[in-house]
Amino acid sequence: MNVLVAGGTGTLGRHVVMLLRQSGHRARILSRQPRGHVDAVQGDLKTGTGLSKAVVGMDAVVHAATGARQSLSSRAVDVNGTRRLLNAAREAHVKHVVYISIVGVDKSTYPYHRTKLKAEAIMRQDLVPWSILRATQFHNRMETLLGGFTRLPGVTAIPFAWRFQPVEAQEVARRVVDVVLRDPAGMLPDFGGPEVRDFKGIAESWLEARRLNRRLVNLALPFKFSRQFSEGMLTCPDHKDGKITFDQYLQEKYAQ
Repeated sequence: MNVLVAGGTGTLGRHVVMLLRQSGHRARILSRQPRGHVDAVQGDLKTGTGLSKAVVGMDAVVHAATGARQSLSSRAVDVNGTRRLLNAAREAHVKHVVYISIVGVDKSTYPYHRTKLKAEAIMRQDLVPWSILRATQFHNRMETLLGGFTRLPGVTAIPFAWRFQPVEAQEVARRVVDVVLRDPAGMLPDFGGPEVRDFKGIAESWLEARRLNRRLVNLALPFKFSRQFSEGMLTCPDHKDGKITFDQYLQEKYAQ
């Protein structure tokens, strides 16, 4: 099968590309900066540049691209860009588009999650036969989030009660490949990591693995989405599909 992977150089997309190629399928990459990648087309969901060229000859598309989490950039890519990609795919007679979303976006009030939900709504308009897979936060995304809370000298200030279900991106990629090689299936079951943990415990594991001597401080955020995160809005306890825990990920990455 010929599959276009939008966001094929990203955290999830690069694993999807690798797995497709290892199993004998063609995986074309759509990227704003394709230099150095094999079978790649330069294109931009924000402007529509290169999309028509990218979808030519493709049987299916994996849409794993996303904009920066600032509202204007994410809307331009995740919402308007999704429509542009679907229109191009329809013109090229693509038979299946798989969109990668986030667990809990249908309930969360966090602005980026609302943007992802709007992109899902465009997928549901049936411009092209579709599947939507929602996943929990990738392990490396947890590290990025923790890094954002670790800017003050000697202190990591986080909302202790936030709850996450970290998952390994490569495990999600295997599920994505399985989905894209099958018939369109609409809304799919959520895909989550093996454990639901509070942010305090996640941070403690991260600091220990990196041997960082920092004081953990509970950060109270007076936002509705913060309360939702604490209530487990971004988790799916009934779908613990991943096998690799956050601690195992850290051990492999930081072991000496």
